Amino acid sequence: MSKLPNAPLIEVIFEIKWDVDKSDILDFQYLHGDLYSKLKEEYPFRENVVPPEVPFEVVKGLPVFRYRKGGNDYPLIQVGPGLITFNTIDEKYFWNEYLIEVDKILKEFNNIYPKFHRIKLVPSISYVDFFEIDFSTNSPLNFINENLGLNVHQGYIDNDNSKTEEINLTFNNRLKSNLLSLNLINGRYNNKEGLVMQTKIIGNKDFYLLEDLNSWLVEAHDICSDVFKKITNGKLYNSFK
Repeated sequence: MSKLPNAPLIEVIFEIKWDVDKSDILDFQYLHGDLYSKLKEEYPFRENVVPPEVPFEVVKGLPVFRYRKGGNDYPLIQVGPGLITFNTIDEKYFWNEYLIEVDKILKEFNNIYPKFHRIKLVPSISYVDFFEIDFSTNSPLNFINENLGLNVHQGYIDNDNSKTEEINLTFNNRLKSNLLSLNLINGRYNNKEGLVMQTKIIGNKDFYLLEDLNSWLVEAHDICSDVFKKITNGKLYNSFK
């Protein structure tokens, strides 16, 4: 997405998941260390996300280790059995740099993990945005209907004095080989109340070469960017400029 001066962006997450069996769990005992040795010059700060006594078998598909440039710093890399992610935040997000960094991480992962091209992967990218709302004077439904490219109305309560206080809406749309998932939910960010919007593209579970993943990521980014511009088009989008 384009770099907007007042962007509502909180976090960007690129993720790859794959199924793991017992042999993959054994591989992971070495995999995370081998990957860290390749990336530690740029991401020297390593931390455990789960207690070391927790067996890897119960954290399949979940982050176990994080690599950072410094304590609590972004961007960061997360790895777990059947999982690798690259996360960053708005002030450190520049699309071209993000794409280069993902490519670098995937190349190192490919070099140390011989099974890379023999396992089916599920890639995804998520953009998490936050819209501040004063709920004492506005409701999430009013905000959506007045500012977003959506119309959501309730007809199950016949009471003019009722006000929807919380929402959790998810829309999943199939786009050829991808799934577009849009979620809106009440949330807090920097001690402010509002709506959190996650725009996520999930690719098919399939075999991917490195160049396939790069091409997929560019396409997924373009879809997310287009959806964000369309859903916030008008007064709300102009407020981010």
